[in-house]
Amino acid sequence: MYAAWEKLTTKERFALMGVYLASVVLAGLLGYGWGRSGAAVPEVATTPTSNPTAEVVDLAQPASSPAGELSAPTSEPAAPPAELIVHVAGAVKKPGVYRVAQGARVVDAIEQAGGATQNADLNALNLAEPLSDGQKVYVPRKGEAPAAVVAASAANSAIATKSRASKPADVQFPIDLNRATAEQLEAIPGIGPTLAQRIIEYRQTHGRFHSVEELLEVRGIGPKRLEQLRAYVVVR
Repeated sequence: MYAAWEKLTTKERFALMGVYLASVVLAGLLGYGWGRSGAAVPEVATTPTSNPTAEVVDLAQPASSPAGELSAPTSEPAAPPAELIVHVAGAVKKPGVYRVAQGARVVDAIEQAGGATQNADLNALNLAEPLSDGQKVYVPRKGEAPAAVVAASAANSAIATKSRASKPADVQFPIDLNRATAEQLEAIPGIGPTLAQRIIEYRQTHGRFHSVEELLEVRGIGPKRLEQLRAYVVVR
């Protein structure tokens, strides 16, 4: 081999060395490429993640309750307001039985009956008095002396009847306002238990009556009522 090498010229030697070096480089490159292509790439185990389908929420629709969740109970409708049944009689345009709202007054019952007539004596009534169920509202006419201006309810009427039954039969008129008992006052036409009690309470609060005209200070007694009472009472 050396003898052959010695026979080569310098130019041939350089050319041969170039070929040799080129073949070495090529072999190295080929070996490197084969090494990369043959190396096993380690696989990384990954756990698949769930990809739930996205839910589109329509804001224009009311939200529905989740499955299995109890819906809140709906509130019950408010109970209608309580009503009272009253009887309106006397000097009104449409006497009869009417329904009025809870908390209504005597004036409301009269309006339900079409209002008072021209000859009604509204001063004989307490128009602001609250009504009760089963009550009778009697509107007296001018110059009339009703046995009861505003009748009580069914229960109160029974009490009033019992009270009248116990009135003394030997009441002598006129009676002294400063000494009369409630039973004696109730014996006067047009004075019921309520008005008689007011007269007694006024006497206890303000002292003795000095004149019959002082009855005008008692609630429920007006000038016309006073004229009706003059024949039955005196002040001594």
